[in-house]
Amino acid sequence: MTGPAALGRPDVVLLAATTNKLLKPFEAVVLLLQATNLVMSAVNDRYRPGAIWIVVVLGIVHLALAVLVLYQRGPLTRGHAWTFAWIAMIFVVQLALAHLLAPGDFASYGNGVPLGNYALIPLTVFAFYPWGGFRSSRQRWAIECGLVVAVALHPLLIIGLLRRWDLTTMHLRSVALYAVWAVVWFLVGKGIAWLCRIAVQVEKEALTRSYEAALGDFHSHVESAARRIDSGQDPREVGRELRETTYQRRRQLLLQEHNAGAVDIVKNAVRLHGDQLTLLSSPEMGALTIPREQAIVLEQGLADLLKNVVDHGGGAVDLKFALHGATMVFDVTDRGPGLAPGTFADPASNMQRLRTTLVALGGDLVLREPGPEGGAALRLTLPLRADR
Repeated sequence: MTGPAALGRPDVVLLAATTNKLLKPFEAVVLLLQATNLVMSAVNDRYRPGAIWIVVVLGIVHLALAVLVLYQRGPLTRGHAWTFAWIAMIFVVQLALAHLLAPGDFASYGNGVPLGNYALIPLTVFAFYPWGGFRSSRQRWAIECGLVVAVALHPLLIIGLLRRWDLTTMHLRSVALYAVWAVVWFLVGKGIAWLCRIAVQVEKEALTRSYEAALGDFHSHVESAARRIDSGQDPREVGRELRETTYQRRRQLLLQEHNAGAVDIVKNAVRLHGDQLTLLSSPEMGALTIPREQAIVLEQGLADLLKNVVDHGGGAVDLKFALHGATMVFDVTDRGPGLAPGTFADPASNMQRLRTTLVALGGDLVLREPGPEGGAALRLTLPLRADR
């Protein structure tokens, strides 16, 4: 679809991607509930001699499938063949168990259909599933309505086969009640899908606001830099100013969230200095995240320490990281002439201003003994969370 009509459509790609990420846990929950239904049916319903073990084994198999889906892809994300195989299994299991009931037992629904929720529960994830990738609402509704009707009328087929279609008013009333519950479970799934659409829309709006706040005017800075270079200004000076602007925009985006990635914080502080800084060692921090208040202080602190390396330490730095309990430790060691204790302790220095901020959050900045290669050796410590 093109033209103005296309602009009003929801973000189909983002919605489908979000839905597919949520499918795996939903599939696992459905299989777990089906396993529970099978085990409880073995307790509540009366089966033919020897048939009880078939019900228990089916329950164990469904439990194993639930665990497997948590670590691997489930049937709904493996393609149409696996999806239809799962749907077929739902109908076959319920029909088979009805034939295994002891004579005279009509199961918990009173209509000869054991563990009725076994087929109803999957309707929630089927209503949530993006049939056709949300590309055709007509196709999706046709599939969903077909599944609801099939599940709702399945007890009628079971009773008809078991009683040779000798149906009573009680049977028909029970089937009608079952159909109502089928619609309810389907609407629950639609409610989940609706909530996901709201979450996608909120996320999209938040990303748009973040972009406009941090990068909305960035293109004008790039154009201005190009004009200044064309007019004869020093490209290195223009590049330094543009790098500073880029740093500030990345910083805004990085510190928007309540928790920022430690790796991103270090990368942004390093990028600020471009080719003026050489990392002799890179810290390994994995997927560590830092609360915003500590992230702001750490990012600014590292930027200041690395600027000191560029200005006075020769531009080469060893940057090491360790996590001692809940306290982050950064060792910054350069190859310059070193830093005198008196200069470090000067209350008017940038070092002491940074140290005051760190101490307020339970951290510190200390001057360490230089290694055999000389230079300034500083240790920055900061708790992951302030101890208030």
